[in-house]
Amino acid sequence: MKVDVSDIISVNGASTKLDFQEAPPEREPVKGYTLGEDLSFAGTLTNVDGILHLDGRLKVAYDGVCYRCLGPVKGMLDLKINENFITGDDAEQNDMYKYKGYVLDISKALGDNIILNLPMKLLCSADCKGLCDKCGKNLNEGRCGCTEESIDLRLEGLVKYFEKH
Repeated sequence: MKVDVSDIISVNGASTKLDFQEAPPEREPVKGYTLGEDLSFAGTLTNVDGILHLDGRLKVAYDGVCYRCLGPVKGMLDLKINENFITGDDAEQNDMYKYKGYVLDISKALGDNIILNLPMKLLCSADCKGLCDKCGKNLNEGRCGCTEESIDLRLEGLVKYFEKH
């Protein structure tokens, strides 16, 4: 996602409109998530006293796995993007992205925004019941044959302890 900035780099206040659909910078930015075929971005890139300010909207679909039941989940990110780019070496200290020359690559900024906005724990629904901890059945599909009273063998000694007291 490279942008030619030769027209705006030398004129303070100059801007250019961006509107594109491309493949995401990485198809699997984080383990467990796969991004859709295309991401779309629409916005402007403006020169503000030598700092290139990217402002726009990013949309991308993703697929993942439910944290509780391991079922497939589809989602959509619709993000407001506000990032700055500078040519100096102090870019990281000022929370900006560094660029060089007349071509600006915005894929790192967009990729970072995608990663930061993916859900930490993806759920298929808010009331997902998950998997049975004994037999592994998906409890969203119905009850399993396990009984509530069955005790984990590793904790059986504690039950006997509490029966005495």
